[in-house]
Amino acid sequence: MRFRTGLYLALMGFLVYSCFGTGQAAVPSFVDYHSASADLTWQYISNGVEQHVVGVFSVTLPDKFSLRINDPTFAWQRINGCGDQIAVFLKGGQIEYKYESVQPFTVYQALFGELITAGSKAVAYLGDEMVGGRLVARYQCADSVTYWFDQETNIPLRITDESGHNILSLRQYQVDAYHKQGVEFFTLAVKRENWSGTIRIGKIEGHWFPLELSVNDTQSEIVISFENWRIDQQPLALKDLEQLGHLLVQGDAAAQQGDHQQAIYYYRQLLNIDPYYVPAYKQLALSYGSIGSYLGAVENYQQWLMLEPGHPAAMNNLAYTYMLMKSNLAQAISLAYQAVSLDPQPSFLDTLGYGYYLVNDYDKALYYLLQAEAKAGQQELPEIYDHLILVYEAMNDQAQAGLYRDKLLVLNVGE
Repeated sequence: MRFRTGLYLALMGFLVYSCFGTGQAAVPSFVDYHSASADLTWQYISNGVEQHVVGVFSVTLPDKFSLRINDPTFAWQRINGCGDQIAVFLKGGQIEYKYESVQPFTVYQALFGELITAGSKAVAYLGDEMVGGRLVARYQCADSVTYWFDQETNIPLRITDESGHNILSLRQYQVDAYHKQGVEFFTLAVKRENWSGTIRIGKIEGHWFPLELSVNDTQSEIVISFENWRIDQQPLALKDLEQLGHLLVQGDAAAQQGDHQQAIYYYRQLLNIDPYYVPAYKQLALSYGSIGSYLGAVENYQQWLMLEPGHPAAMNNLAYTYMLMKSNLAQAISLAYQAVSLDPQPSFLDTLGYGYYLVNDYDKALYYLLQAEAKAGQQELPEIYDHLILVYEAMNDQAQAGLYRDKLLVLNVGE
């Protein structure tokens, strides 16, 4: 079962408002536990069609989650999440790793998580006010996002953006009049640009938990209900996902800094955990190529093609690597031709033209390189001009070769 909608993607792009400052907590958190579990019902409604999942939800704050499914007909039995790293446990014992959060975790973070993080933001106290009959303390961030915290519970009852528009507002609350133990639950409304939501939270044995979280747009609705909350003594142990996240961050940083040896080190470790992560093979191929290890680049482009057969960029890059090695040229031209047939972008046309130059078929080389030139942007032109110069020199056409040398000089001067 897949729950992929525009609403889901909007939630994936959800940006929590942050404040600039020291990061000191201005308001104590209303959450006084670290790990907890509940029975969960997850409903997805779109165009009159309803799907639902029943299971056990666990959270270790701030960003570790687990959902165990009780339905034996499902292909997957459990999902673990740590940040954006997700592990899906299938019935056959296999594990699939994903690199974006899933609906129940995303909804939890976008709604209840917003309440939890509000108190940890650096804010300036502005005074006491009333919101919906509740005494609140008003605080403001340096970026003019404003918070109103309930003085009894420290739960934010209202949040406005820099323009004064409500992000979160109090809809209703209920006081425990019989036991005289203060407020029992709040219902809060959330309003974003592309979606709206509702947060219903309640006090269970002295602790605040979400009871129902819902989000909707014009096409769909997601409702997540929680029952039987209990505090867990042991936090979720998700070492594989934590390690994946660490390796991904370190590998990306090394690649951006041009430290290809370190990038190779981190991405090879990552693939020991998740051998199906295609971006790792892409980066490994680039890093191996950057240090002159074309065999390493070929191996990783081949792995990419095995996981995504017929991918035009994988075929083009493998073809060009063969050309740099001056080996397997017939296969290289075949791969480049397939890439151009699927996506005739300038860099792919350039690869095919360069391949024909290497096998001395200069007419075909010119045919594809001139197409590449006609379509290319400024950044792609220097390599295309280099290849055109090679072809015209091989054809002993010094006039055209000189023309493209001049064009290349103009480009280099303009940089």
